[in-house]
Amino acid sequence: MGKRRKQRQRKRKAAVDRDVISRLPDEILCNILSFLPTRTSVATSVLSRRWRYLWKKVQALDLNDDFFYTPELSRNEAQERFLIFLKKFEPLLLPLPMRKFCLSCPVGQFGYTDLIGWIEHVIGRVSELYFSVRTDGQTYELYFRNLHSTSLVSLVLDGNIMLVVDFVPTPSESIFPSLKNLELHVTFNYVDLDLLLSGCPALETLRLTLIDFRLEAFHMPPSLKSLTFEEQYSDSEDVTLELLEVNTPSLEYLRLTLRGCYAEILVCDYPNIKRASLDISRKSGNIAWVPKLLRALCKTKFFWLQVSTIECLICAPVLDLPNFCNLIQLQLDFHIFQSSLLIDLLHSCPKLQALKIYISQFVDSISSGSYLKSRNGWTQPLSIPHCIVSHLNTVEHRGYLNSPEEHEFTAYILQRGLVLKTMTIHTKYSLESKSEIYEALSEIQRGSSMCRLEVN
Repeated sequence: MGKRRKQRQRKRKAAVDRDVISRLPDEILCNILSFLPTRTSVATSVLSRRWRYLWKKVQALDLNDDFFYTPELSRNEAQERFLIFLKKFEPLLLPLPMRKFCLSCPVGQFGYTDLIGWIEHVIGRVSELYFSVRTDGQTYELYFRNLHSTSLVSLVLDGNIMLVVDFVPTPSESIFPSLKNLELHVTFNYVDLDLLLSGCPALETLRLTLIDFRLEAFHMPPSLKSLTFEEQYSDSEDVTLELLEVNTPSLEYLRLTLRGCYAEILVCDYPNIKRASLDISRKSGNIAWVPKLLRALCKTKFFWLQVSTIECLICAPVLDLPNFCNLIQLQLDFHIFQSSLLIDLLHSCPKLQALKIYISQFVDSISSGSYLKSRNGWTQPLSIPHCIVSHLNTVEHRGYLNSPEEHEFTAYILQRGLVLKTMTIHTKYSLESKSEIYEALSEIQRGSSMCRLEVN
């Protein structure tokens, strides 16, 4: 018996010696636990005495209701249990400041006031605040009586929330003087968004998805390095706004999805821009300034022009494309393939390495039409775009319909692409048709001996 006891003791000692993590300082362990959902963090308390109360020292709460939704519980029962679960953590909101507070759950009339109370209580004490809700179809107010925090560095509000601010700062007063990241997916009818953003002098990353957004003018903070701005409207009414100002000279990333019509846009030079994506509705006011925006973004390295933006360029009375001197990857989404615009863009991208073409038309709806079979807008370019013979090594074409225009353009790239490595064609045709496409393109003499052709 004594021998077996000693063996067990040696095994336990060996296990303790191998438990390197438990011997780390509290500060490091708490930092590790702060990246886990709070429920997982609490579960570590059963590991050993060392871990029993460690989770209470973590300066982060990440609470969500995912694990309450089981087949055994109704929706209302799950919500009720989640609110009871939240109340157990209420004492943790009172002591020392927290680094992060995340709350993700559904809301209805039941318990919503308690949730809003939590947000109002912690907003002035945390560095990072994330509040995401799923609603029952109604819009609920997030009502701030005193919108101010010197500690907040990151704020994310997501859900069918109507932000209401009963606090009007002076123009020189900073609402969030330390805020660097702001993400809002909300309804903005009762707040001056310009005033809110002007109170964030240190803001670097802004992601806005605004529902039923109606302001005469909107000015982006000049300190921004990353901007994602998307509008959504619940009705089909045309919305006209006077001005969008993006005077942000430090900008490195831009994504615009605009459904309204802007009479004017104010831009600047963006010397640090690296990625840009434009999805701008084809409205008469927008068509006039889209080329100006392209000129401002001429130093970007990655560019994505979506269908509506392409249509703005096609409809522009005068299209003076800039020289995209740094561009290495270009993605173009066409409603219908336009080789003339594509060639013009290639002439303006001397260092382009990767070209992605997406055609949004569905094969089933137009492949049998005489329009597809007869249309050929291809015109042989007077000169070869420099990127084709010097830099372009990858071409991907999705939604390929095998129209005469598409075939001629593909043949042109295969013949003159001296450094081309991969030409990939994606089509929705049958396997037999794919074989025919592959055979037809395979007969074309290629300018690059290392070029690989794929038809999927």
